[in-house]
Amino acid sequence: MWVHFQSKCRLLICPMRSDSVFILRLSAIVLTLCFSWGLTDIARAAPFSSIVIDASTGRTLHQYRANQQRYPASLAKMMTLYIMFEEIESGRLKPDTKIRISRHAARQPASKLGLRSRSTITAQLAMQALIVKSANDVATAVAEHIAGSEAKFARRMTGKARQLGLYDTRFTNASGLYHWRQRTTARDMARLANLLLNRFPHFETVWRLREFDHKDKTYVSHNRLLSRLYGAMGMKTGYIRASGYNLATAVQRDGKRVIVVVLGSDSPQTRDRRVTALAERSLSRAIPMAEAAISDAKLQRAAQWLDRPTEALVSQAGETGDRQAWKIQVGAFSASTHAQSQLQRVRRVLGTHLDMAQESTEPFEKNGKRIYRARFANLSEPQAFALCDRLRDVTPNCLPIGP
Repeated sequence: MWVHFQSKCRLLICPMRSDSVFILRLSAIVLTLCFSWGLTDIARAAPFSSIVIDASTGRTLHQYRANQQRYPASLAKMMTLYIMFEEIESGRLKPDTKIRISRHAARQPASKLGLRSRSTITAQLAMQALIVKSANDVATAVAEHIAGSEAKFARRMTGKARQLGLYDTRFTNASGLYHWRQRTTARDMARLANLLLNRFPHFETVWRLREFDHKDKTYVSHNRLLSRLYGAMGMKTGYIRASGYNLATAVQRDGKRVIVVVLGSDSPQTRDRRVTALAERSLSRAIPMAEAAISDAKLQRAAQWLDRPTEALVSQAGETGDRQAWKIQVGAFSASTHAQSQLQRVRRVLGTHLDMAQESTEPFEKNGKRIYRARFANLSEPQAFALCDRLRDVTPNCLPIGP
């Protein structure tokens, strides 16, 4: 890095003039540019951190540089959502609340929905876009709606972090986009993820969202582990060049739950492998959780935000894994006959494993075209993941779908 740093500085050296003022000014410019390039090079070398905590006790099951400062990237949106949940609980934010898109919000870089300045979206769509799409324009719009400006909202985020005991975290924006002062640690992000699940258990299903629709377009989650790691509960992915690939997720099986945070991986694939390995290694050491008691009023409130019946949200303490409410999707086709053929093909491959499953071709509209989803229903969560594992060679796009 130092050689690269020096070479950039040499490019700016030009024939000197006798004018001392000119030389002083030129020197200042050279030093400023070289220093900024040096910082950029340092930021690109994203260091790695990881941690696993037992969600039931808060005990650390694994840690590697978990207290060292890192860039959160879009994991910062977990705090944006924490404050959004508080606004919902207070009644100040409702599913149909209109959130205006300012010029500042519309100018945010990707990932984004591409919303136009002066347009509006509902708070319900904003929540889904933050979790599934990790939309930066939406994060900024939510911040401005709640606090009046993104700067004020960022101060509230940092204040909330202090209140929650996250003393090594500082936020400067609602999205997690790069700013040299915006820092956190793997430990603080794990604590925040656990606090979100414990403080707002009725919104647990929100983190499992895999897709949402907006203006005839379907947006799919960046989090591949939702369909590849049994018991994964989603939470948040993140990436900027300075941070590397980050992920915070909860994994729940047999009444046990662990929070896994990985910061600074060099690729999404490496990040996912690390999270999977850490979860598999740590779950056996976790303590079973006590079942959360959630009022009917809170469940009804959460159901409004997801357009789902209240019964579908009763999923605390891993109970969804024991209920026959899961499906697997084995393909999507433009003709129903092709979908039926795929279902028959898969049934021949899996044989008796699908004896209790119900097959269906579910039509839906996408970009003005009718698509038929080939699905098997009446499965438990373990069955859904096990069947997709068996089908990897037949149909690599097999997708477990929760209630």
